[in-house]
Amino acid sequence: MTAAFPEGWSHDEWQSQKRWCAVLHRFDGAGRHLDSRIQFTGTTADGEQKVIDAARLLLDEWLDALPERQYQDIAIAPFEVQFEGALFGLILEAEDPDDVWVEFYPDQLGFHAPWDGYYDT
Repeated sequence: MTAAFPEGWSHDEWQSQKRWCAVLHRFDGAGRHLDSRIQFTGTTADGEQKVIDAARLLLDEWLDALPERQYQDIAIAPFEVQFEGALFGLILEAEDPDDVWVEFYPDQLGFHAPWDGYYDT
């Protein structure tokens, strides 16, 4: 679950523009993006806890339907998806051989070597 602001959003009345979604990205065994399932559940103005709870229920339902689900370390290739004016994905931000940097959107969590799961905000 995550919240996303549409591109070009104004900072006025941000509560009605902060859009909460359930998000499930799927990948093949080589880490290539297969598809994304994203569903809007409401804005912060609709009652943040209510729409987060709705997103959690939806995501739990999607995860329960996955065959042979396993939790383990993964490596994925960069990808991007647009949904209702917001960017989702793992975006390559810098590709200097000595400093590869990717960000996970819409949360803008930054990842870099040594690729240990820690991130920067």
